[in-house]
Amino acid sequence: MANSAASSLKEVTMELGGKSPLIVFDDADLDLAADIAMMANFFSSGQVCTNGTRVFVPAKCKVAFEQKILARVERIRAGDVFDPQTNFGPLVSFPHRDNVLRYIAKGKEEGARVLCGGDVLKGDGLDNGAWVAPTVFTDCSDGMTIVREEIFGPVMSILTYESEDEVIRRANDTDYGLAAGIVTADLNRAHRVIHQLEAGICWINTWGESPAEMPVGGYKHSGIGRENGVMTLQSYTQVKSIQVEMAKFQSIF
Repeated sequence: MANSAASSLKEVTMELGGKSPLIVFDDADLDLAADIAMMANFFSSGQVCTNGTRVFVPAKCKVAFEQKILARVERIRAGDVFDPQTNFGPLVSFPHRDNVLRYIAKGKEEGARVLCGGDVLKGDGLDNGAWVAPTVFTDCSDGMTIVREEIFGPVMSILTYESEDEVIRRANDTDYGLAAGIVTADLNRAHRVIHQLEAGICWINTWGESPAEMPVGGYKHSGIGRENGVMTLQSYTQVKSIQVEMAKFQSIF
């Protein structure tokens, strides 16, 4: 698209993919952290470019965090998207479902442990849709395909860390830079860390909101330019400079 636009000197704004980190610190309310992780991975069945699919938790909090995630997965209700009780729908197409399943198979092959899901979702009324069960991998490492590549489906990867410096470095170790989030009770820490994360859209103790005045866009391979806010107006308008002479015009000739 950028190459095509370049021939006529058109400006381009692109929001592209992401593999965004969600960092849970050891002082965080784990119930809040689990709620945020669920929304950051399973809202719209994971078909959101800003999803926080790399969930970093302190090693000492891993087991407790996993238990809270499993309890919330039990509350997922898949079904007719027009039913008010439904909170989880199918993927957009069968080819996309098959691609997500290939990523899940790759995660298993590379040694990640399936905490839940990991297959086609089956049940009453689900036979005709492109369903994938909400899937949570744990015991993940940074080099795994499911941790490196955007899946665009309901697949969460849980990773553990030991120190703040370590998790910042690992969170930034990606070609993407669309979004990032932090869960902590310490706002000083939150601001210290968030300004070191290489991402264009960042959240503290929340995930996913983007009000009209908040610019949306990414770093690195996650895009160029911004949508929303004043920056959108700048992208879709041109500057015109006008000078009006109020005094007598002076010529040197």
